[in-house]
Amino acid sequence: MQGYVVWWILAAVLVGVELTSGTFYLLVYGVAAGAAGVAAWLGGGVVAQLVTAGVIAVLGTLALRHWKRTTGHPESTVQDLDLGQTVQVESWQDGRGQVKYRGALWDAEAESAGVDGTRPLVIRAVRGNTLVLGN
Repeated sequence: MQGYVVWWILAAVLVGVELTSGTFYLLVYGVAAGAAGVAAWLGGGVVAQLVTAGVIAVLGTLALRHWKRTTGHPESTVQDLDLGQTVQVESWQDGRGQVKYRGALWDAEAESAGVDGTRPLVIRAVRGNTLVLGN
């Protein structure tokens, strides 16, 4: 089997696995493997292939890290919009319960032991699917 075919198979596998992970890192490594396959197809030696894959992988990883750091994270801003909102208590016992918020029932827990479930509760934080409430 030719060297470029091995590189292209590796690239296809990496890109295929990336489709299940959604991190983009395997996509960068798949592109690097594809570029090494092109280098092999053009007649480059093993060292040229490895250098091509390595350089593209390192540059792609650095570019991806920079992009992820500078890109806004909308999930954190959506949660910030929930903070301070009042919820309607459906059931409450021992600092845990269910509340109605935005037309749906949410699991909720008290921010501290002193939270009174009979008084109006306000969202203080969001942990996954659980609202952290306080008075």
